[in-house]
Amino acid sequence: MLLRAEPGAGKSTGLPLALLLNADLDGRIILLEPRKLAARSVAQRLASHLGEKIGQRVGLRMRADTRISNQTQLEVVTEGVLTRLLQQDPLLEDIALVIFDEFHERSLHADLGLALCLEVQRDLRTDLRLLLMSATLDVDQLQNQLSEFKEFHCSVRQHPVDIIWFGESSDPLPQTVVRCVLQVLAKHSGDVLVFLPGVAEINRTGSLLQPVLDENVSLHFLHSGVGATAQQLATAPANASCRRVILSTSLAETSITIDGVTVVIDSGLERRGRMHSGTGAQLLETVTASQASAAQRTGRAGRTSAGHCYRLWNESSHTRRAAQWQPEIQRADLAPLLMELDIWGASRVYDLPWLELPPAAALSRAGELLERLGIRERGHLTAHGRIVSRLPVHPRFGNMLVWATQYGVAQMEMACRLTALLEESRRGPPSVDLEPAVRQLTAMPQRRSKQLLRLLADSAKTIDSRPAEEIHAKSLTHSPSLAIQLAQAFPDWIAQRRAGEPGRFQLACGAGALIDRDDPMASCRWLVVAQLGGSGKQARIFKALALDIDELNHFSPDYFSRTRNVDWDDRQERVLAESCIVIDQLIVEKRTVKDISESDRAIALIAGVRRRGLDCLPWTPECREWQARVNRMVALQTGSALEHIVDNETDELEPALINELASSPKDLRHDDEFPNVDDDSLVNRLEDWLLPWLQGVNSMKTLQKLNLYQALSAMLSYPQKVLLDEWLPTHYQVPSGSRIRLRYTQPGNPVLSVRLQEMLGCTENPVLATGRVPLKIELLSPARRPVQVTEDLKNFWTSSYQAVKKDMAGRYPKHDWPDDPLTASPTAFAKRRK
Repeated sequence: MLLRAEPGAGKSTGLPLALLLNADLDGRIILLEPRKLAARSVAQRLASHLGEKIGQRVGLRMRADTRISNQTQLEVVTEGVLTRLLQQDPLLEDIALVIFDEFHERSLHADLGLALCLEVQRDLRTDLRLLLMSATLDVDQLQNQLSEFKEFHCSVRQHPVDIIWFGESSDPLPQTVVRCVLQVLAKHSGDVLVFLPGVAEINRTGSLLQPVLDENVSLHFLHSGVGATAQQLATAPANASCRRVILSTSLAETSITIDGVTVVIDSGLERRGRMHSGTGAQLLETVTASQASAAQRTGRAGRTSAGHCYRLWNESSHTRRAAQWQPEIQRADLAPLLMELDIWGASRVYDLPWLELPPAAALSRAGELLERLGIRERGHLTAHGRIVSRLPVHPRFGNMLVWATQYGVAQMEMACRLTALLEESRRGPPSVDLEPAVRQLTAMPQRRSKQLLRLLADSAKTIDSRPAEEIHAKSLTHSPSLAIQLAQAFPDWIAQRRAGEPGRFQLACGAGALIDRDDPMASCRWLVVAQLGGSGKQARIFKALALDIDELNHFSPDYFSRTRNVDWDDRQERVLAESCIVIDQLIVEKRTVKDISESDRAIALIAGVRRRGLDCLPWTPECREWQARVNRMVALQTGSALEHIVDNETDELEPALINELASSPKDLRHDDEFPNVDDDSLVNRLEDWLLPWLQGVNSMKTLQKLNLYQALSAMLSYPQKVLLDEWLPTHYQVPSGSRIRLRYTQPGNPVLSVRLQEMLGCTENPVLATGRVPLKIELLSPARRPVQVTEDLKNFWTSSYQAVKKDMAGRYPKHDWPDDPLTASPTAFAKRRK
C-alpha cells in the first residue's frame, strides 16, 4: 500500500499501534525510520502508549542500541538494519509487514531495502506485506513503478497551521532569523522550532540570539553533532515556566514530535550531499529546500496544537522550488550499496526492481574503489571482502579494521577509535590534524569503538591462524603509525603537496584539494586525507594525518609501482624519458633515462606535435597546395555521386540513374576513397601517416629536416595519385603553351593566374575534373598585376575586355591588345620590333 497522510495524522504512532493491536498478522512488524533520533523517539512514544518500556511489545534496533525480547511484535529500526536483516534471512520468515516511514526522503538504504523486499515478495514470499507512507509521498510517480500497490490518502490533520510568508531579506541569514524569532516570541505563545541549513548557521544564529533572549526563554541546538543529553533537552516535554527556541537542521523535519512547539520558522534552505566527480567524496552544499520539505517542516507546528509557520521567502517564489527531494541513490557514494548487492548475490545490479536505477558512473566508481581495497574482484567479493562485509561500517573503514588485525590488539584498538571518530566527524577539535582528536578519544573510551573492537576480535579469529604470540611480536617490532592505518581506508586520498604551493595538494586519484595556508598541515609534504568537503570546484581537506612516505613503502609496498614515462618536454622541445615511482597519479620519485627506443621516441614526438599543433611541422607552400587538392578531391568524391540522389524525390533509384552511377569513374563509386587531410583529421591520424617518418627524430630542430611533402603524399595509393594529377593537376597548360601553376589554397575554385595575352582566342572558361570544377581566371597585366578575375571567360571577352583594353593599351603599347580577342592568337611575348 501507498499511504499519504497529512502531518500529525498518526502515521508513525497511531497506525503501527492499530496494526499491532487489531490486525491479524502472522508475524512481526518492522517499522523503518530514516534517522536514529526519529527511531528512538517513535519507539519511545509507541511503548509509552502501551504503558510499557522499549523492549517489550515495541522494540528498538539500531546501531549500538538494540532493545528487543521474545515479547517484541513491532520493531522500530533504522533503515540500514533492514538491509542487514535481509542479508541474514532473505525470506524474512517471522516478519509479516515492513513499513517504510517517511519514504519521501528516499534514502539510499530505503531504496535498497525496498528493492530487496520487492524481489523477496516477487520470488519467495508472496504473503510479505509492504507499506510506504509519508505526508508528501509522490504517489503518482510511485504508482507508475509500483502498479500493484494500492493507494490510500488520509487528509485528516489534527491541528491547523497558519503559513506566514515572512519574505526574503538581503541581510545575512542569522540576522534575519533573529529578527523573526524575536517577533514570534512577542506575538505568539509556545515553543519555537527554527530550521536552518547546517551546524555553522545554527552556531552563528545562536551566538546572536542568546544575548537578546529573555531569562524565561532557553536556547537549544538540535543536530547530529550534539550529545544525547542535549537532544533530550531539545525534545523533552514542554515546560510552562520556560519557553524554548530550538535551532535545528533537517534532523527534526520528520517523525519527531516536540511537545509544546507551536511556531516553526523555516529558512527554506538545507544542506545536501553531492558526490565530487573527481574524488568520490561527499561534498555538502546549501540548496533551496523542496516543496515537500517545506510541507514537512510546516507540519511540525501542528503536532500538538494549532500553530504557525513563518517561511523566510516569498509565496510567489514557492512554486519555483523542486516538488520533491532528489533520491540519495542519484548523488551518493555507492560503494556500500555495491558491497551489499554482492552479498545479496545480485549478479546483475539492474535486474533488481529499483524505483530509480543507480547511476552507471557512480556504480563504476564504487567498483573501482572496492577493487582498489581488495574487497571485490571481477564483480564478486573476495575472501577479504566477505570478512569486511561483516563489519557494520563503510567498506573503507572495514578494510582498515581488518588490516589492523595482523598487528595485534593495540593496533586494532587504535583502528576502532579512529573509525568511531571519523563516523562522528563533527566531534573533536576543529583542526585539520586528526592526531589531537585521536589522543583525546584514547583518553576517553567510546561506546562505538568498543563495539567495533568486539566485532573485529570475532572476525580476527577467521582472518589469521598464526599463533597469538607471533602476532604480538610483530606488533612490537613493526607497529604502523596512525597515518599508515588511515591509508588502508583512503589509498586514493593520499595527498602530495604541490611544489612551492603551501596548502595546495594533489590526491592519488588525480584531483586537487586545498588547506588554508595558515594551517600547520599546509606545509606537510605528504598527507593521508580522511575527510574532504567544500562546495567549490576544488575539494577542501577537513581532516588528515601527516604521512611518512618511507613508512608507507615499508607497510604497503603494493601501493607503489614503477613506471617508465617517455614524453615530449615543451620547455626543452625534445623527447625526454623518466623512470618514476608512483602512487596512482602521484610521483614519489623520478630520474631521467637516456636509453629510449626509436618507437618510444617517435610516439612521444607525436604527442609533442599534437600538443603544439600542426604548425610546428615544416610546411611548405607545396604541402599546403597538396592538402587543398586532396581535400577538394574528397569533396568531389562525396558530392558528385550523391547530387542526383538529393534531387530524386523517390525512395528508390531509377534504373537510368543506377546505370549512370555504375558507369561513373572509379573514384565516384567510392571504391578507393581519398582520405580526409584537413588539419583536424591529420592531427587525429598522426600515428598513421607521420609516425613511420620519425626514425631518428627526437627534437623540434631535427623535425624541421623532415620531407613533409613526401610523408603527406605517401597517404595516397598509386591509383589515387594518378587520379589526383589527372583531375586536379598542379599545373594547367594555357592556349599560349605555357604550363602555369594552379592555386588551390584560396577560397572558391582553383585559381589560374595568367597574363591576358596568353588566353587570347580562348572562347570557353577552362575547367578541371572532367568539367566539374571551373577555374577562376585571374587575368594579369604584362607587369603581372591583376586586371580582372572571372569564371566566365567568354563573357569577359564580350563585355569587360574593351574597357580593360582602353586602360592597358596606353600603358603597355608593346603588347597585343586586339580588337577581337576571340579570334586573336595567344602569345607569351611582346610584339617584335619592326
